[in-house]
Amino acid sequence: MTPRAVDLHCHLLPGVDDGPQWMEESVEYAREAVARGTGTIVATPHVEQVDVRTIGDRVTEVQRALDEEGIDLRVVPGGELKPASIGDLDAEELELLAHGPPDARWLLYEVPFSGVDDAFLDGAHELRSRGYGLLLAHPERSRGFLEQGAALLEPLVAAGALFAVNVGPLTGHEKVERTQAARHLAETGMVHLVATDAHPPRRPYQLADAEPWVDRSAFTVVPQRVLDDGVGA
Repeated sequence: MTPRAVDLHCHLLPGVDDGPQWMEESVEYAREAVARGTGTIVATPHVEQVDVRTIGDRVTEVQRALDEEGIDLRVVPGGELKPASIGDLDAEELELLAHGPPDARWLLYEVPFSGVDDAFLDGAHELRSRGYGLLLAHPERSRGFLEQGAALLEPLVAAGALFAVNVGPLTGHEKVERTQAARHLAETGMVHLVATDAHPPRRPYQLADAEPWVDRSAFTVVPQRVLDDGVGA
């Protein structure tokens, strides 16, 4: 059986952040995702725009709506974490966002659009000191990634962090600089996995869109392994 795709970064929850505003929009996106081969989505709202303690209940509501429509998709709670949000979350809240087994828990950590800076690196070291591995969200969208960002992130990757590259830049639907960075990572084997970072309905990317640019395992086998087995800190 062909493995179903796993999306570790998707703004699926309605009425939370800059993703869908209505449940109907979440359901329609999920329907298309399943039709194109996705079996699991980790719902990752921007954590500074939601009460982290409500994410589980919000996911349950979405899952109920999908089940009622007969849409065979598993939705899992998560969140997208910025450096500035780390200090606002206690240990219990970080655990509500984390995935993986006890010895390899990980968090989705957003690489800044403005470029890799000291605040981001300090936050990364703090999360690692708390025992978390890092899934680095859309590094290719970070300004100056090829010029200096990649070198600044190299120590984190050497320590076990993974790049989660977005569908949009890979497929040429974003700025030229971002597409160049994403395809460079693909050509050099540094796309550890692919995620949509979809914000339906305005950014309804699907994992299958990336098939021309990366091996399918980057959005099937690898993210499933990360979800189950974790990212080492």
